[in-house]
Amino acid sequence: MFIAQPYDTRMSISSDIRSSVHIPMIYEPAPSILLHWEYHVLTIDPQEVCLPDADQLNAFGREGWVLVDILDEHMAQKGKLIHYYFVRQAKD
Repeated sequence: MFIAQPYDTRMSISSDIRSSVHIPMIYEPAPSILLHWEYHVLTIDPQEVCLPDADQLNAFGREGWVLVDILDEHMAQKGKLIHYYFVRQAKD
């Protein structure tokens, strides 16, 4: 176990620096499991197709997909498509 020693104010150049309470750090080995992910992009042209509703998004959720981002090209003045980005842990 590592216990930090209080800051020694005698070593400081400025007298207005005060020591603070130090919190000891405990290091534990992290599992070395490499996770694999898979991605799904749902691209919609809102002029041709309706945007996904709660039922459609819930269907993705039941399959394990998590919505992580939405990119609306119209907001960036780059186009008219909307991209929905999903991710889930790959089934190895």
